[in-house]
Amino acid sequence: MSDQPDADIDIATMPCPACRHDVPAGRFCARCGAHLSQPPGRRPGLLRVRDFAAAPGENVLQPSIVSSMFPQLPSRSRVAFRFALALVAAVLITFCLLQWYVPMLALAIFAAPTLVAIYLVESRLLADLPAWVWVLTAALGLAVGVGWATLTDAIVAETYSLGLGSQIPTTRLLRDAVVIPFGALLAMQLPAILVRLIRTPVRESLHGFTIGVVGATTFTLATNVTRMIPQFGDSTVTGDLPIADMLLQGGVRGIAEPLTGLALGGLVGAGLWYARRDGPDRRGVLAVGGLGLVVGAAAYASVGLAEAYRLPPYLQFSVHVVLALAAIIALRVSLQLTVLREEHAVTYPELPILCVWCQHVVPDTKFCPACGVAGHAASQTSRAARRQNRPQPHIEMAEQ
Repeated sequence: MSDQPDADIDIATMPCPACRHDVPAGRFCARCGAHLSQPPGRRPGLLRVRDFAAAPGENVLQPSIVSSMFPQLPSRSRVAFRFALALVAAVLITFCLLQWYVPMLALAIFAAPTLVAIYLVESRLLADLPAWVWVLTAALGLAVGVGWATLTDAIVAETYSLGLGSQIPTTRLLRDAVVIPFGALLAMQLPAILVRLIRTPVRESLHGFTIGVVGATTFTLATNVTRMIPQFGDSTVTGDLPIADMLLQGGVRGIAEPLTGLALGGLVGAGLWYARRDGPDRRGVLAVGGLGLVVGAAAYASVGLAEAYRLPPYLQFSVHVVLALAAIIALRVSLQLTVLREEHAVTYPELPILCVWCQHVVPDTKFCPACGVAGHAASQTSRAARRQNRPQPHIEMAEQ
């Protein structure tokens, strides 16, 4: 279909209190994403806390796993992903209760990479960037993960060889609880940093987020496989572990650690690919990025201390869960700032397009005037496909 505007279409406009431009009438500014209806005397907020830019109706501080970790996933697939996450958790618990260590460990290691791979296909992100970007990111993550696991294998094995209640020297505690975890956090970011230096053809924060997630996923996969495969034949590991220890390992390795690592990897990737539009500066994004790294460092150090001091399993798991939630919220705040304030691709406000989130026909602008979701919350491939098949409201009315 032609992308030429129809001269007969008259789009109602109204002034935006945030950017001071006349924009298509609606609930949200199609140019900057701010709320168009503000109480008298109230200034528009920079963060728009009540409405997440990648999911309609969600608060930015709401720790929703699916919309946070898979922000460009089509709305029709989000229910299926929530079901998949619930199924993984249920199967992990079942394996732990049955004391099936190897199946539990295999599920914990491979669940996150499988979901990320499905996300890349379902969101059509694979077609947004050249294949070499994804291959290079995955290869770097695997290489850095294997290298890190090999470098620290002796230290980790020594830590786990200490018995419960053992007295741990201060220098060893500092190394095991702070240096090694923080080193892993930094090593996990190397794939995204190296890919960013090559200058990929697309400069959108959500693409950087995905590259950061892929790098963190392959790093974690390589590290876990490298460390765990030699233990599969060890009777002390594959024997009947207490159910409490099994539940701790399943929850930590299969849920908390992947969420924390992937959230921090995505946060760094989004910051690396962020390109601001004219006006706002980088201070807000850099502040949130720095906050995310501080949260990550605290998370990894706290986890290391909890394990080094051999806290009861439920306390260790609580520490992991709290810090995973903190990492997800830090990620959501970072994504909100970058998506609201970054430079957007060319739009066609005089032409209609179908919003895949609220299913309304709206002007083809940076933000949906009806639900406020950013255009970047859908892949470039999805945007191009909808622009090739634009809705024609005047024709449909005539046919009725």
